[in-house]
Amino acid sequence: MRLAVVGCEASGKTVFMAALADYYRPDNANGLCLVPENSATNRFSRALVRQMRSLRQWPSATNPDKTVEMEWSLRSDGDIIANIDMLEFGGETFRAVFRGEGGEKMRKQSEKALLDYLAAADSVVVLVSIKELLRDPGSVSIEEFERDTEAMWVTRGLLDFVREKLPGAGVVIGLTQADRYRGELAAAGGAGKLFASRWPTIASVAHSIPVVEVASVSATDENGNPAEGYTTDGVLPVMRELARQNYGNPSEIKAEMTAILASDVSSASKARKYGAKLAALSRHAALSDEDDRDFIKEAQTKLEELNAQAKAERPKHGKKKKNRPKVARPRTRRAFLLALLLASSIALLSQHIGTALEFLRGQPAELTTLPQIEVPQALPTNEPPAQVEALQVAPTNEPPAQVEAPQVAPTNEPPEQVEAPQIAPTNEPPAQVVEPQVEPTNEPPSQVIITQVVVPQVAPTNIPPAQVAAPQATRPAEPEFRMWTDHNGKKIKARWLATADDGEHITLETPSGKKINAVLRKFSAEDRAYIQSQLDANR
Repeated sequence: MRLAVVGCEASGKTVFMAALADYYRPDNANGLCLVPENSATNRFSRALVRQMRSLRQWPSATNPDKTVEMEWSLRSDGDIIANIDMLEFGGETFRAVFRGEGGEKMRKQSEKALLDYLAAADSVVVLVSIKELLRDPGSVSIEEFERDTEAMWVTRGLLDFVREKLPGAGVVIGLTQADRYRGELAAAGGAGKLFASRWPTIASVAHSIPVVEVASVSATDENGNPAEGYTTDGVLPVMRELARQNYGNPSEIKAEMTAILASDVSSASKARKYGAKLAALSRHAALSDEDDRDFIKEAQTKLEELNAQAKAERPKHGKKKKNRPKVARPRTRRAFLLALLLASSIALLSQHIGTALEFLRGQPAELTTLPQIEVPQALPTNEPPAQVEALQVAPTNEPPAQVEAPQVAPTNEPPEQVEAPQIAPTNEPPAQVVEPQVEPTNEPPSQVIITQVVVPQVAPTNIPPAQVAAPQATRPAEPEFRMWTDHNGKKIKARWLATADDGEHITLETPSGKKINAVLRKFSAEDRAYIQSQLDANR
Protein backbone atom coordinates (compact mmCIF):
# COMPACT_ATOMS: atom_id res chain seq x y z
CA MET A 1 0.00 0.00 0.00
CA ARG A 2 1.41 3.38 -1.06
CA LEU A 3 -0.18 6.18 0.95
CA ALA A 4 -0.29 9.83 -0.13
CA VAL A 5 -1.18 12.63 2.31
CA VAL A 6 -2.44 15.90 0.79
CA GLY A 7 -4.24 19.08 1.84
CA CYS A 8 -4.15 22.88 1.69
CA GLU A 9 -1.82 24.94 3.84
CA ALA A 10 -2.47 24.70 7.59
CA SER A 11 -4.46 21.48 7.08
CA GLY A 12 -2.05 19.54 9.32
CA LYS A 13 -0.11 17.39 6.80
CA THR A 14 3.30 17.82 8.43
CA VAL A 15 1.98 17.30 11.96
CA PHE A 16 0.04 14.21 10.83
CA MET A 17 3.18 12.60 9.39
CA ALA A 18 5.18 13.52 12.49
CA ALA A 19 2.44 11.91 14.63
CA LEU A 20 2.61 8.71 12.54
CA ALA A 21 6.38 8.54 13.01
CA ASP A 22 5.90 9.06 16.75
CA TYR A 23 3.12 6.49 17.15
CA TYR A 24 4.79 3.73 15.09
CA ARG A 25 8.11 3.89 16.91
CA PRO A 26 9.83 0.64 17.97
CA ASP A 27 8.82 0.90 21.66
CA ASN A 28 5.13 1.44 20.86
CA ALA A 29 2.26 0.05 18.76
CA ASN A 30 2.77 -3.70 19.36
CA GLY A 31 6.25 -3.87 17.86
CA LEU A 32 5.42 -1.98 14.66
CA CYS A 33 8.05 0.46 13.41
CA LEU A 34 7.89 3.23 10.82
CA VAL A 35 11.35 3.07 9.25
CA PRO A 36 12.72 6.02 7.20
CA GLU A 37 13.82 4.88 3.74
CA ASN A 38 15.96 7.89 2.77
CA SER A 39 18.07 10.54 4.51
CA ALA A 40 15.50 13.33 4.01
CA THR A 41 12.87 11.23 5.75
CA ASN A 42 15.21 10.45 8.63
CA ARG A 43 16.02 14.13 9.18
CA PHE A 44 12.35 15.08 8.98
CA SER A 45 11.24 12.46 11.53
CA ARG A 46 13.95 13.21 14.09
CA ALA A 47 13.64 17.00 13.82
CA LEU A 48 9.84 17.15 14.06
CA VAL A 49 9.47 14.63 16.89
CA ARG A 50 12.12 16.53 18.86
CA GLN A 51 10.48 19.88 18.11
CA MET A 52 7.04 18.71 19.21
CA ARG A 53 8.07 16.45 22.12
CA SER A 54 10.96 18.35 23.63
CA LEU A 55 10.44 21.94 22.55
CA ARG A 56 6.62 21.63 22.40
CA GLN A 57 6.42 23.71 19.25
CA TRP A 58 4.52 23.27 16.01
CA PRO A 59 6.44 22.83 12.76
CA SER A 60 6.88 25.99 10.68
CA ALA A 61 5.03 26.47 7.39
CA THR A 62 6.49 24.66 4.39
CA ASN A 63 8.29 26.74 1.75
CA PRO A 64 5.82 26.95 -1.20
CA ASP A 65 8.64 26.60 -3.77
CA LYS A 66 10.23 23.57 -2.11
CA THR A 67 9.21 19.93 -2.38
CA VAL A 68 10.79 17.07 -0.46
CA GLU A 69 9.68 13.48 -1.03
CA MET A 70 9.79 11.34 2.08
CA GLU A 71 9.42 7.57 2.25
CA TRP A 72 8.70 5.26 5.17
CA SER A 73 8.10 1.53 5.39
CA LEU A 74 5.82 0.25 8.14
CA ARG A 75 7.37 -3.01 9.32
CA SER A 76 6.46 -5.82 11.66
CA ASP A 77 8.98 -8.56 12.46
CA GLY A 78 10.98 -7.55 9.40
CA ASP A 79 8.02 -7.77 7.01
CA ILE A 80 6.89 -4.64 5.18
CA ILE A 81 3.22 -4.01 5.95
CA ALA A 82 2.86 -0.76 4.00
CA ASN A 83 4.88 1.89 2.21
CA ILE A 84 3.93 5.40 3.35
CA ASP A 85 5.06 8.26 1.14
CA MET A 86 4.70 11.96 1.78
CA LEU A 87 5.57 14.85 -0.47
CA GLU A 88 6.39 17.87 1.67
CA PHE A 89 4.97 20.72 -0.39
CA GLY A 90 3.46 24.11 0.27
CA GLY A 91 -0.28 24.64 0.29
CA GLU A 92 0.08 27.10 -2.56
CA THR A 93 1.36 24.30 -4.78
CA PHE A 94 -1.71 22.22 -3.92
CA ARG A 95 -4.00 25.14 -4.74
CA ALA A 96 -2.20 25.87 -8.03
CA VAL A 97 -2.65 22.29 -9.24
CA PHE A 98 -6.33 21.84 -8.36
CA ARG A 99 -7.89 25.30 -8.56
CA GLY A 100 -8.73 24.52 -12.20
CA GLU A 101 -6.92 27.40 -13.88
CA GLY A 102 -3.79 25.67 -15.17
CA GLY A 103 -5.24 23.70 -18.07
CA GLU A 104 -2.63 21.90 -20.16
CA LYS A 105 0.04 24.60 -19.98
CA MET A 106 3.48 23.83 -18.62
CA ARG A 107 3.47 23.49 -14.85
CA LYS A 108 6.19 24.27 -12.41
CA GLN A 109 8.43 21.46 -11.31
CA SER A 110 6.79 21.35 -7.86
CA GLU A 111 3.32 21.02 -9.40
CA LYS A 112 4.43 18.17 -11.68
CA ALA A 113 6.05 16.41 -8.70
CA LEU A 114 2.75 16.59 -6.82
CA LEU A 115 0.80 15.03 -9.71
CA ASP A 116 3.40 12.24 -10.10
CA TYR A 117 3.24 11.65 -6.35
CA LEU A 118 -0.54 11.22 -6.45
CA ALA A 119 -0.50 9.05 -9.57
CA ALA A 120 1.69 6.45 -7.80
CA ALA A 121 -0.56 6.18 -4.73
CA ASP A 122 -2.84 3.26 -3.76
CA SER A 123 -4.59 5.31 -1.07
CA VAL A 124 -5.04 9.03 -0.50
CA VAL A 125 -5.66 10.88 2.78
CA VAL A 126 -7.22 14.32 2.27
CA LEU A 127 -6.77 16.51 5.35
CA VAL A 128 -9.14 19.43 6.07
CA SER A 129 -8.81 21.73 9.07
CA ILE A 130 -11.92 21.90 11.29
CA LYS A 131 -10.95 25.50 12.07
CA GLU A 132 -11.35 26.31 8.38
CA LEU A 133 -14.73 24.56 8.23
CA LEU A 134 -16.13 26.46 11.22
CA ARG A 135 -14.93 29.90 10.19
CA ASP A 136 -17.92 32.26 9.77
CA PRO A 137 -17.79 33.96 6.34
CA GLY A 138 -19.34 37.09 7.82
CA SER A 139 -16.59 37.56 10.39
CA VAL A 140 -13.53 37.30 8.18
CA SER A 141 -11.88 39.62 5.68
CA ILE A 142 -12.56 39.39 1.99
CA GLU A 143 -9.12 37.83 1.42
CA GLU A 144 -9.77 35.14 4.03
CA PHE A 145 -13.25 34.49 2.64
CA GLU A 146 -11.84 34.00 -0.86
CA ARG A 147 -9.15 31.62 0.38
CA ASP A 148 -11.67 29.58 2.38
CA THR A 149 -13.93 29.30 -0.67
CA GLU A 150 -11.01 28.38 -2.89
CA ALA A 151 -9.93 25.67 -0.42
CA MET A 152 -13.35 24.07 -0.79
CA TRP A 153 -13.15 23.93 -4.59
CA VAL A 154 -9.52 22.87 -4.58
CA THR A 155 -10.56 19.90 -2.42
CA ARG A 156 -13.32 19.15 -4.95
CA GLY A 157 -10.72 19.23 -7.76
CA LEU A 158 -8.54 16.75 -5.88
CA LEU A 159 -11.45 14.34 -5.35
CA ASP A 160 -12.36 14.53 -9.04
CA PHE A 161 -8.72 13.80 -9.95
CA VAL A 162 -8.62 10.74 -7.69
CA ARG A 163 -11.89 9.37 -9.09
CA GLU A 164 -10.78 9.85 -12.70
CA LYS A 165 -7.09 8.97 -12.55
CA LEU A 166 -7.03 6.48 -9.65
CA PRO A 167 -10.14 4.29 -9.97
CA GLY A 168 -10.31 1.82 -7.10
CA ALA A 169 -7.91 3.79 -4.89
CA GLY A 170 -8.82 4.17 -1.22
CA VAL A 171 -9.75 7.68 -0.12
CA VAL A 172 -10.24 9.02 3.40
CA ILE A 173 -11.12 12.58 4.43
CA GLY A 174 -9.61 13.49 7.81
CA LEU A 175 -10.79 16.49 9.83
CA THR A 176 -7.74 17.67 11.77
CA GLN A 177 -7.47 19.47 15.15
CA ALA A 178 -10.25 17.26 16.53
CA ASP A 179 -8.77 17.65 20.04
CA ARG A 180 -9.67 21.35 20.01
CA TYR A 181 -13.20 20.99 18.59
CA ARG A 182 -14.65 17.95 20.31
CA GLY A 183 -17.70 19.93 21.43
CA GLU A 184 -18.48 21.04 17.88
CA LEU A 185 -18.00 17.49 16.58
CA ALA A 186 -20.37 16.08 19.22
CA ALA A 187 -22.98 18.78 18.55
CA ALA A 188 -22.92 18.10 14.80
CA GLY A 189 -23.20 14.32 15.32
CA GLY A 190 -19.71 13.34 14.22
CA ALA A 191 -17.09 14.22 11.64
CA GLY A 192 -19.17 13.17 8.62
CA LYS A 193 -22.18 15.30 9.56
CA LEU A 194 -20.01 18.31 10.42
CA PHE A 195 -18.33 18.09 7.01
CA ALA A 196 -21.68 17.79 5.22
CA SER A 197 -23.16 20.77 7.09
CA ARG A 198 -20.25 23.11 6.34
CA TRP A 199 -19.31 21.96 2.81
CA PRO A 200 -22.60 20.50 1.49
CA THR A 201 -21.63 20.88 -2.18
CA ILE A 202 -18.44 18.86 -1.73
CA ALA A 203 -20.14 16.35 0.58
CA SER A 204 -22.81 15.63 -2.06
CA VAL A 205 -20.20 14.38 -4.55
CA ALA A 206 -18.10 12.67 -1.84
CA HIS A 207 -20.97 10.92 -0.07
CA SER A 208 -19.32 7.50 -0.37
CA ILE A 209 -15.95 8.67 1.02
CA PRO A 210 -15.57 8.11 4.77
CA VAL A 211 -14.90 11.20 6.89
CA VAL A 212 -13.07 10.65 10.20
CA GLU A 213 -11.73 12.91 12.92
CA VAL A 214 -7.97 13.27 13.39
CA ALA A 215 -6.16 14.41 16.54
CA SER A 216 -2.45 14.25 15.70
CA VAL A 217 -1.78 15.31 19.29
CA SER A 218 -4.17 14.46 22.09
CA ALA A 219 -3.99 17.84 23.91
CA THR A 220 -2.64 21.37 23.67
CA ASP A 221 -1.63 23.83 26.38
CA GLU A 222 -3.06 27.28 27.11
CA ASN A 223 -0.95 28.75 24.32
CA GLY A 224 -2.21 26.25 21.76
CA ASN A 225 1.07 24.33 21.58
CA PRO A 226 1.49 20.56 22.08
CA ALA A 227 0.81 19.74 25.73
CA GLU A 228 3.37 17.90 27.78
CA GLY A 229 2.95 14.12 27.62
CA TYR A 230 0.54 14.22 24.66
CA THR A 231 -0.27 11.00 22.78
CA THR A 232 -0.53 10.43 19.02
CA ASP A 233 -3.09 7.61 18.87
CA GLY A 234 -5.51 10.12 17.30
CA VAL A 235 -4.10 9.08 13.87
CA LEU A 236 -5.58 5.58 14.24
CA PRO A 237 -9.09 6.39 12.85
CA VAL A 238 -7.46 7.18 9.50
CA MET A 239 -5.25 4.08 9.56
CA ARG A 240 -8.15 1.80 10.49
CA GLU A 241 -10.24 3.07 7.59
CA LEU A 242 -7.32 2.56 5.21
CA ALA A 243 -6.84 -0.97 6.56
CA ARG A 244 -10.52 -1.75 5.94
CA GLN A 245 -10.42 -0.40 2.39
CA ASN A 246 -7.21 -2.23 1.43
CA TYR A 247 -7.54 -5.52 3.29
CA GLY A 248 -11.21 -5.93 4.18
CA ASN A 249 -13.28 -6.30 7.31
CA PRO A 250 -11.63 -8.56 9.93
CA SER A 251 -14.86 -10.45 10.66
CA GLU A 252 -15.35 -11.18 6.95
CA ILE A 253 -11.73 -12.29 6.56
CA LYS A 254 -12.05 -14.72 9.49
CA ALA A 255 -15.28 -16.16 8.07
CA GLU A 256 -13.58 -16.71 4.69
CA MET A 257 -10.66 -18.46 6.38
CA THR A 258 -13.06 -20.81 8.16
CA ALA A 259 -14.82 -21.55 4.86
CA ILE A 260 -11.49 -22.34 3.18
CA LEU A 261 -10.68 -24.96 5.83
CA ALA A 262 -14.09 -26.61 5.28
CA SER A 263 -13.85 -26.57 1.47
CA ASP A 264 -13.36 -29.77 -0.54
CA VAL A 265 -10.12 -28.84 -2.33
CA SER A 266 -6.53 -30.04 -2.14
CA SER A 267 -4.31 -29.13 0.76
CA ALA A 268 -2.07 -27.12 -1.55
CA SER A 269 -5.01 -25.01 -2.71
CA LYS A 270 -6.22 -24.56 0.85
CA ALA A 271 -2.76 -23.47 1.99
CA ARG A 272 -2.46 -20.91 -0.81
CA LYS A 273 -5.88 -19.32 -0.18
CA TYR A 274 -5.60 -19.54 3.60
CA GLY A 275 -2.15 -17.92 3.53
CA ALA A 276 -3.40 -14.99 1.43
CA LYS A 277 -6.27 -14.31 3.85
CA LEU A 278 -3.98 -14.61 6.85
CA ALA A 279 -1.58 -12.06 5.32
CA ALA A 280 -4.48 -9.63 4.76
CA LEU A 281 -5.67 -10.07 8.34
CA SER A 282 -2.15 -9.55 9.71
CA ARG A 283 -1.69 -6.34 7.75
CA HIS A 284 -5.08 -5.05 8.81
CA ALA A 285 -4.25 -5.71 12.46
CA ALA A 286 -0.86 -4.01 12.09
CA LEU A 287 -2.26 -0.82 10.52
CA SER A 288 -5.29 -0.54 12.79
CA ASP A 289 -3.53 -1.68 15.99
CA GLU A 290 -6.34 -4.14 16.69
CA ASP A 291 -5.48 -7.04 18.98
CA ASP A 292 -5.97 -10.17 16.85
CA ARG A 293 -2.69 -11.71 17.94
CA ASP A 294 -4.22 -14.87 19.41
CA PHE A 295 -6.30 -15.62 16.32
CA ILE A 296 -3.37 -14.87 14.01
CA LYS A 297 -1.06 -17.14 16.03
CA GLU A 298 -3.55 -20.04 15.79
CA ALA A 299 -4.00 -19.37 12.07
CA GLN A 300 -0.25 -19.49 11.52
CA THR A 301 -0.11 -22.90 13.19
CA LYS A 302 -2.94 -24.12 10.98
CA LEU A 303 -1.20 -22.80 7.88
CA GLU A 304 1.95 -24.75 8.79
CA GLU A 305 -0.18 -27.92 9.06
CA LEU A 306 -1.72 -27.26 5.63
CA ASN A 307 1.71 -26.75 4.08
CA ALA A 308 2.93 -30.01 5.63
CA GLN A 309 -0.11 -31.89 4.25
CA ALA A 310 0.42 -30.36 0.83
CA LYS A 311 4.08 -31.41 0.87
CA ALA A 312 3.09 -34.97 1.82
CA GLU A 313 0.52 -35.15 -0.99
CA ARG A 314 2.85 -33.76 -3.65
CA PRO A 315 4.75 -37.04 -4.43
CA LYS A 316 1.44 -38.91 -4.86
CA HIS A 317 0.19 -36.34 -7.30
CA GLY A 318 3.48 -36.46 -9.15
CA LYS A 319 3.30 -40.27 -9.51
CA LYS A 320 -0.23 -40.09 -10.91
CA LYS A 321 0.91 -37.48 -13.36
CA LYS A 322 3.69 -39.75 -14.65
CA ASN A 323 1.28 -42.65 -15.23
CA ARG A 324 -1.26 -40.46 -16.95
CA PRO A 325 -1.26 -41.00 -20.75
CA LYS A 326 -0.13 -38.05 -22.76
CA VAL A 327 -2.82 -36.28 -24.73
CA ALA A 328 -1.83 -34.90 -28.09
CA ARG A 329 -2.30 -31.24 -28.60
CA PRO A 330 -4.78 -30.02 -31.26
CA ARG A 331 -2.02 -29.09 -33.71
CA THR A 332 -0.41 -32.53 -33.34
CA ARG A 333 -3.77 -34.26 -33.90
CA ARG A 334 -4.36 -32.29 -37.10
CA ALA A 335 -0.94 -33.20 -38.48
CA PHE A 336 -1.50 -36.87 -37.60
CA LEU A 337 -4.88 -36.98 -39.37
CA LEU A 338 -3.48 -35.33 -42.49
CA ALA A 339 -0.57 -37.79 -42.56
CA LEU A 340 -2.97 -40.73 -42.13
CA LEU A 341 -5.18 -39.49 -44.97
CA LEU A 342 -2.16 -39.05 -47.27
CA ALA A 343 -0.83 -42.55 -46.44
CA SER A 344 -4.24 -44.11 -47.17
CA SER A 345 -4.45 -42.35 -50.53
CA ILE A 346 -0.98 -43.55 -51.54
CA ALA A 347 -1.80 -47.15 -50.54
CA LEU A 348 -5.01 -47.20 -52.56
CA LEU A 349 -3.28 -45.57 -55.51
CA SER A 350 -0.63 -48.31 -55.55
CA GLN A 351 -3.34 -51.04 -55.50
CA HIS A 352 -5.35 -49.70 -58.48
CA ILE A 353 -2.62 -48.32 -60.75
CA GLY A 354 -3.09 -51.36 -63.00
CA THR A 355 -6.70 -50.47 -63.76
CA ALA A 356 -5.68 -47.46 -65.92
CA LEU A 357 -5.53 -48.13 -69.68
CA GLU A 358 -2.29 -47.86 -71.59
CA PHE A 359 -2.01 -45.09 -74.15
CA LEU A 360 -3.95 -46.30 -77.16
CA ARG A 361 -2.06 -46.69 -80.32
CA GLY A 362 -3.13 -44.67 -83.35
CA GLN A 363 -5.93 -46.38 -85.41
CA PRO A 364 -7.63 -45.55 -88.72
CA ALA A 365 -10.80 -43.56 -88.44
CA GLU A 366 -13.02 -46.46 -89.60
CA LEU A 367 -11.65 -48.90 -86.96
CA THR A 368 -14.20 -48.49 -84.17
CA THR A 369 -15.50 -51.98 -83.39
CA LEU A 370 -15.26 -52.99 -79.73
CA PRO A 371 -13.95 -56.59 -80.29
CA GLN A 372 -10.70 -55.20 -81.70
CA ILE A 373 -9.84 -53.47 -78.40
CA GLU A 374 -7.52 -55.37 -76.11
CA VAL A 375 -8.78 -55.75 -72.58
CA PRO A 376 -6.12 -54.49 -70.10
CA GLN A 377 -4.82 -56.95 -67.57
CA ALA A 378 -5.36 -55.84 -63.97
CA LEU A 379 -2.71 -56.34 -61.35
CA PRO A 380 -3.39 -58.99 -58.72
CA THR A 381 -5.69 -57.65 -55.99
CA ASN A 382 -7.67 -59.03 -53.06
CA GLU A 383 -10.73 -56.97 -53.96
CA PRO A 384 -13.42 -58.49 -56.20
CA PRO A 385 -13.50 -57.21 -59.80
CA ALA A 386 -16.86 -55.59 -59.10
CA GLN A 387 -15.15 -53.04 -56.92
CA VAL A 388 -12.82 -51.83 -59.71
CA GLU A 389 -14.09 -48.46 -61.02
CA ALA A 390 -14.51 -47.93 -64.75
CA LEU A 391 -11.93 -45.75 -66.43
CA GLN A 392 -12.79 -42.04 -66.44
CA VAL A 393 -11.78 -40.22 -69.62
CA ALA A 394 -10.81 -36.58 -69.23
CA PRO A 395 -12.56 -33.97 -71.45
CA THR A 396 -10.72 -33.08 -74.69
CA ASN A 397 -11.01 -30.48 -77.44
CA GLU A 398 -10.45 -33.15 -80.16
CA PRO A 399 -13.50 -34.22 -82.22
CA PRO A 400 -15.22 -37.30 -80.78
CA ALA A 401 -14.39 -39.31 -83.89
CA GLN A 402 -10.70 -39.08 -83.17
CA VAL A 403 -11.02 -40.53 -79.69
CA GLU A 404 -10.55 -44.23 -80.08
CA ALA A 405 -11.58 -45.21 -76.57
CA PRO A 406 -14.75 -47.23 -75.88
CA GLN A 407 -17.61 -45.14 -74.56
CA VAL A 408 -19.39 -46.72 -71.63
CA ALA A 409 -22.85 -45.43 -70.83
CA PRO A 410 -23.46 -44.38 -67.21
CA THR A 411 -25.15 -47.12 -65.22
CA ASN A 412 -25.87 -48.02 -61.63
CA GLU A 413 -25.44 -51.70 -62.39
CA PRO A 414 -22.32 -53.50 -61.11
CA PRO A 415 -19.35 -53.38 -63.48
CA GLU A 416 -19.78 -57.05 -64.46
CA GLN A 417 -22.76 -56.09 -66.64
CA VAL A 418 -20.55 -54.02 -68.96
CA GLU A 419 -20.00 -56.07 -72.08
CA ALA A 420 -16.43 -56.97 -72.64
CA PRO A 421 -14.77 -59.69 -74.67
CA GLN A 422 -14.79 -62.95 -72.79
CA ILE A 423 -11.57 -64.89 -72.82
CA ALA A 424 -12.16 -68.58 -72.46
CA PRO A 425 -10.05 -70.46 -69.97
CA THR A 426 -7.07 -72.04 -71.62
CA ASN A 427 -3.84 -73.64 -70.76
CA GLU A 428 -2.17 -72.19 -73.81
CA PRO A 429 0.37 -69.47 -73.37
CA PRO A 430 -0.95 -65.93 -73.60
CA ALA A 431 0.95 -65.60 -76.91
CA GLN A 432 -1.94 -67.53 -78.65
CA VAL A 433 -4.34 -64.72 -78.01
CA VAL A 434 -4.83 -62.98 -81.35
CA GLU A 435 -4.00 -59.31 -81.16
CA PRO A 436 -5.67 -56.86 -83.45
CA GLN A 437 -3.59 -56.00 -86.54
CA VAL A 438 -2.73 -52.40 -86.80
CA GLU A 439 -1.50 -51.04 -90.09
CA PRO A 440 1.70 -49.12 -89.92
CA THR A 441 1.12 -45.43 -89.74
CA ASN A 442 3.28 -42.34 -89.52
CA GLU A 443 0.85 -40.49 -87.36
CA PRO A 444 2.28 -39.78 -83.92
CA PRO A 445 0.45 -41.26 -80.95
CA SER A 446 -0.04 -37.75 -79.68
CA GLN A 447 -3.23 -37.55 -81.80
CA VAL A 448 -4.92 -39.63 -79.14
CA ILE A 449 -5.38 -37.46 -76.04
CA ILE A 450 -6.00 -39.64 -73.05
CA THR A 451 -5.50 -38.51 -69.48
CA GLN A 452 -4.85 -41.21 -66.96
CA VAL A 453 -6.88 -40.29 -63.91
CA VAL A 454 -6.55 -42.40 -60.79
CA VAL A 455 -9.02 -41.60 -58.03
CA PRO A 456 -7.61 -42.43 -54.56
CA GLN A 457 -9.83 -44.58 -52.44
CA VAL A 458 -10.73 -43.17 -49.04
CA ALA A 459 -12.02 -45.19 -46.10
CA PRO A 460 -15.84 -45.69 -46.31
CA THR A 461 -17.66 -42.63 -44.98
CA ASN A 462 -20.94 -40.86 -45.58
CA ILE A 463 -19.15 -37.49 -45.67
CA PRO A 464 -17.00 -36.41 -48.61
CA PRO A 465 -13.36 -36.24 -47.60
CA ALA A 466 -13.29 -32.48 -48.23
CA GLN A 467 -16.00 -32.05 -45.63
CA VAL A 468 -14.12 -33.86 -42.89
CA ALA A 469 -12.80 -30.96 -40.84
CA ALA A 470 -9.70 -31.34 -38.75
CA PRO A 471 -10.28 -30.87 -35.05
CA GLN A 472 -9.99 -27.25 -34.04
CA ALA A 473 -8.14 -26.20 -30.93
CA THR A 474 -10.42 -24.66 -28.39
CA ARG A 475 -9.45 -21.39 -26.80
CA PRO A 476 -10.69 -20.41 -23.37
CA ALA A 477 -13.27 -17.65 -23.56
CA GLU A 478 -11.92 -14.26 -22.55
CA PRO A 479 -13.55 -12.75 -19.45
CA GLU A 480 -16.41 -10.49 -20.40
CA PHE A 481 -16.69 -6.81 -19.69
CA ARG A 482 -18.79 -6.23 -16.60
CA MET A 483 -19.58 -3.50 -14.09
CA TRP A 484 -17.31 -3.43 -11.01
CA THR A 485 -18.22 -1.67 -7.77
CA ASP A 486 -15.56 -0.36 -5.38
CA HIS A 487 -15.93 0.27 -1.65
CA ASN A 488 -16.96 3.85 -2.34
CA GLY A 489 -19.90 2.73 -4.49
CA LYS A 490 -18.29 3.92 -7.71
CA LYS A 491 -18.87 1.68 -10.74
CA ILE A 492 -16.48 1.05 -13.60
CA LYS A 493 -16.87 -1.15 -16.68
CA ALA A 494 -13.91 -3.42 -17.25
CA ARG A 495 -12.85 -7.04 -17.54
CA TRP A 496 -10.50 -9.04 -15.38
CA LEU A 497 -7.06 -9.90 -16.85
CA ALA A 498 -4.97 -11.36 -14.05
CA THR A 499 -4.47 -11.73 -10.33
CA ALA A 500 -1.08 -11.09 -8.71
CA ASP A 501 0.76 -13.83 -6.85
CA ASP A 502 -0.12 -12.27 -3.51
CA GLY A 503 -3.83 -12.75 -4.26
CA GLU A 504 -4.55 -9.14 -3.26
CA HIS A 505 -3.94 -7.15 -6.44
CA ILE A 506 -5.72 -7.58 -9.77
CA THR A 507 -5.36 -6.16 -13.24
CA LEU A 508 -8.45 -4.89 -15.08
CA GLU A 509 -8.89 -3.63 -18.62
CA THR A 510 -11.47 -1.05 -19.68
CA PRO A 511 -13.25 -1.25 -23.10
CA SER A 512 -10.87 1.47 -24.33
CA GLY A 513 -7.87 -0.79 -23.61
CA LYS A 514 -6.67 1.02 -20.49
CA LYS A 515 -5.18 -1.31 -17.88
CA ILE A 516 -5.89 -0.69 -14.21
CA ASN A 517 -3.96 -2.18 -11.28
CA ALA A 518 -6.27 -2.30 -8.26
CA VAL A 519 -6.58 -3.94 -4.85
CA LEU A 520 -9.11 -6.78 -4.88
CA ARG A 521 -10.23 -6.02 -1.36
CA LYS A 522 -11.51 -2.61 -2.47
CA PHE A 523 -14.25 -4.19 -4.59
CA SER A 524 -17.62 -5.61 -3.58
CA ALA A 525 -18.22 -9.18 -2.37
CA GLU A 526 -19.86 -9.97 -5.70
CA ASP A 527 -16.73 -8.83 -7.58
CA ARG A 528 -14.47 -10.87 -5.29
CA ALA A 529 -16.66 -13.96 -5.84
CA TYR A 530 -16.44 -13.39 -9.60
CA ILE A 531 -12.62 -13.27 -9.46
CA GLN A 532 -12.57 -16.49 -7.42
CA SER A 533 -14.80 -18.22 -9.98
CA GLN A 534 -12.46 -17.15 -12.78
CA LEU A 535 -9.43 -18.51 -10.91
CA ASP A 536 -11.20 -21.84 -10.26
CA ALA A 537 -12.26 -22.09 -13.91
CA ASN A 538 -8.71 -21.49 -15.19
CA ARG A 539 -7.05 -23.84 -12.73
